[in-house]
Order: sequence, then structure tokens, then C-alpha cells
Amino acid sequence: MDKRLSEQIKSFLDFLDECQELNSMAYNGVGEEDKRHQDLIHAIEFEHNPDKITKIGMKIHQNRVERRVYKDLFEVTNPVVEFVRDPQNKKTLDQMRQLLGKVRKAEKRHENRVYIPRLKEDSGHGQEDSE
Repeated sequence: MDKRLSEQIKSFLDFLDECQELNSMAYNGVGEEDKRHQDLIHAIEFEHNPDKITKIGMKIHQNRVERRVYKDLFEVTNPVVEFVRDPQNKKTLDQMRQLLGKVRKAEKRHENRVYIPRLKEDSGHGQEDSE
């Protein structure tokens, strides 16, 4: 095993936390790009210069591409977020966090373990002296 057991548990819990953060960021990003899209559509509506309309059209294209990135990220992280928020799973994840603490504690004990012999080494014990 390359990684400690506690590191593997922590990696999974960190992954869940990261998915929640990405999901929130993606949700906000979609909303921001929707607002930007409305601003650009209104800019075209009130613009009379064809060259400027073309430039705004290019901005709309970029806006839609960026919105798609956020929307896709939201869609792939949302099932994980729903899993984490489910009350039954939330209880299990809380137990996993407690498990992480117990495993770390055991690993720490193993790191500092020293064996102290219970019997002193007796050179003649168990062997007959030959004279």
C-alpha cells in the first residue's frame, strides 16, 4: 500500500468537499453568464453600427462557451452533492470523519512504537555449560 490508510480516507472526504465547492462555483458561474448574456443581447438591440454588432456577437459566442463549461461542471458534480446532502449518507460521512480520526490515532501510535523486552537477556538460561 503506497498511501497510508488515513490518507486514502482523507482523499475521499476531500474529493466530496471539492465537488461541493466546484458545484457551488459552477452554479454561480452559470448565473453570472446568464446575466452577461442578457446584457449582450440588449447591447445588440440598441446598437446600430454593424461592426460593433459583430463584436458583440463574438462576445455572445464566448459567453455561451463559458456558460456551457460551468453548466457541464454543475451537472457532473451535482449527483455527488445530492449524495452528500442525503441525510442517511450525511450520517455515514460523519462516521467516516470519526473513522479518519481513529485511524490517524492508531497510525500515530504505530509510528512511535518501541518494544521494551519484558525479560532480561540471560546468557546461560536454557543452555548447559560444557566444561
